[in-house]
Amino acid sequence: MGQYDRHVFVCTSGDTCPTQADVERYVKVLRDSARAAGKQTDVRINKSGCFNQCGHGPMIVVYPENVWYAGVKESDLEEIVTSHIVGGRPVERLRYEPGVKGSNKIETKPKEAAPPDAGWKRLGASKDVPANGMKEFKADGVNVLVVNAGDAFFAYQALCPHEAVALEQGIHDGSVLTCLEHLWQFDVRTGAPLGDAEVGLKGYRLKEERGELYVELQSSAHHGRGGFLRADARGPDPRPLGAGEPDDPPPRAQGHRPHVEVVPARGDGP
Repeated sequence: MGQYDRHVFVCTSGDTCPTQADVERYVKVLRDSARAAGKQTDVRINKSGCFNQCGHGPMIVVYPENVWYAGVKESDLEEIVTSHIVGGRPVERLRYEPGVKGSNKIETKPKEAAPPDAGWKRLGASKDVPANGMKEFKADGVNVLVVNAGDAFFAYQALCPHEAVALEQGIHDGSVLTCLEHLWQFDVRTGAPLGDAEVGLKGYRLKEERGELYVELQSSAHHGRGGFLRADARGPDPRPLGAGEPDDPPPRAQGHRPHVEVVPARGDGP
């Protein structure tokens, strides 16, 4: 008998799967779900290279049954875990059976030329960030934390500068963001360090268009500030606010009210 009851592979580095969904998040969701089901020692979830089935993704393969899943959405993951990984019953509606062995790639259209404001990178849907909550996204290999403060969103580095703990696992009250590992705290709206924290958070400019969040990773505005006013707070045209230089965290707050730079939104999309 092998080391695991089931071995699950998620394509995270093929030509198309990583462009069709946040497949890195798929791995995290599957691992968390297996752990919640008490199967962390029985099931192994791995990232995988290309399956040579480009265009059919996102794709997941489960062994020892050798079941291939295609076109998997994030909303399908719970069913895959519950029915197949835990229950041993493959999800037939997602099963991939192309009828031919070996490589089976679909020709994809060449990438379109980048738009003029290609500096803006898509993170995800704004509705995915819970009200008064936080969510970590990834753009161009950079992990970004988006904080929903109720009336505005703010974008910062995803890991606490103290010991690289995911800030998404912390809490905030709309004013103060707290990392629960060693209780370092930061100003939600500026990223400035509070209390025992010795360094602030790197901030990024952020904007929303048609319900999608975009981040500018090469920000060069004021230190530690990022975000945009919500549509319900400023009308139908949310405006991105100034953000911190990614490599220059803000100094410790000295009790002054920071200036906020308002930058007009650019066009209809990134």
